[in-house]
Amino acid sequence: MTIWGFRGRRSLLRMRQADWNALVAELGARGHGQIESGAFLLANQGGDQRLVSRVVYYDDLDPRCLQGGIHFDGLAYSKLWELCRAEHRTVVGDVHTHPGSWVEQSDVDSGSPMVAQKDHIALIVPGFSRGPVAPHRVGVHRYDGREWASWTGKEAAQHLFVRRLL
Repeated sequence: MTIWGFRGRRSLLRMRQADWNALVAELGARGHGQIESGAFLLANQGGDQRLVSRVVYYDDLDPRCLQGGIHFDGLAYSKLWELCRAEHRTVVGDVHTHPGSWVEQSDVDSGSPMVAQKDHIALIVPGFSRGPVAPHRVGVHRYDGREWASWTGKEAAQHLFVRRLL
């Protein structure tokens, strides 16, 4: 058994509890609890590609992208790729918020992946990320290059493993 435990071996993404809590709080703050916000999830190159080691918020790359919905300027990707090269990281997923409890993908979400690469993971956090959010409340979506596989509830918590220990 690994330090991640049984659930961690089946996970698509892993995060430390403190990092998860900080991410959820920051998403809520950036969206002022009233509009969508989001971020890219990065892992160390050559390391565990499921372990999120850095978060880069959309509006740090494109300051005008949070407009109720997210309107990310494609030119801002150059900043993301530059940061990845400089820090030897790779984008393994993204996360954004939705209003209410709905964590399925919208037509825009499914038709326009933030990174259209096989095995990219997209997380959707409910309630504009106001207050703590447990992994079982998140939508977890994996892109296979053409279509998305999606999990919610207990299945989402199996694929997004948030580790409580340091």
